[in-house]
Amino acid sequence: MNWTYELEDGRVGTLKFMGNVEFAKGQWIGLELSDKHKGKHNGTVEGTKYFSVLKNGQGVMVKAAKIKKRVAAKKAHVGGQTKVKAGAVATGKANWKPAGATTEKKTEY
Repeated sequence: MNWTYELEDGRVGTLKFMGNVEFAKGQWIGLELSDKHKGKHNGTVEGTKYFSVLKNGQGVMVKAAKIKKRVAAKKAHVGGQTKVKAGAVATGKANWKPAGATTEKKTEY
């Protein structure tokens, strides 16, 4: 699922649930709203868990008619900055070798 949508009121969120619910009739859409916007719950409505969110209060359920358009995923920035482990090496190269490594290929592991 994980598609990103903008609601009529300008809030942006990532699709986390789509389907029938216990609290009302019809099809409902569950979104995890971006950090810029405030939701109503954590994906649990009236005791039933429909989806999970990273931060409490970032979830919202809406009818499909409230969705304005699909937008780029980067607009739904959720959860703050990704933490990088101290000392982690991020070279981006598939053939990276640590200093002092030999070029000898192993035939057994």
